[in-house]
Amino acid sequence: MEILEQLVSEHDALLNLAKEKKTVLIQNDMKRLSQIVKEEPVHLKRIEQLEQQRLERMGQVTMTEWLQDHPEDVASLRRLLQTIGQLKRLNDLNAELLEQSLHYLDWHLQLLIPEADDFTYGQSALDRTHFNRNA
Repeated sequence: MEILEQLVSEHDALLNLAKEKKTVLIQNDMKRLSQIVKEEPVHLKRIEQLEQQRLERMGQVTMTEWLQDHPEDVASLRRLLQTIGQLKRLNDLNAELLEQSLHYLDWHLQLLIPEADDFTYGQSALDRTHFNRNA
């Protein structure tokens, strides 16, 4: 079925973007990351359209039932499932990389920003706090 091939193609495009996103996250290239994030919805919308077409064409028939009548589509479906699996693993890895980046940035911000007591009350509050702890 041509729709399966188109689904494979769109998922491959998303997989390539996810691979590039991994590299971009590691290199901390925020400009390219922003571009990738803008490109992804285009492919996702196309996948939604293709999936809708597939459902309209197949009706209530499951993929297993469809493949029994159309064995020529087995290879396409297998490629689609493999691509989706790779995409899921890569997206999970990218989410982990983003989480690590956020923790790293938070850690740096904590080092750079003075504590609220220091900033709000000045040195005299620090002196009293030190004095009270030792008393």
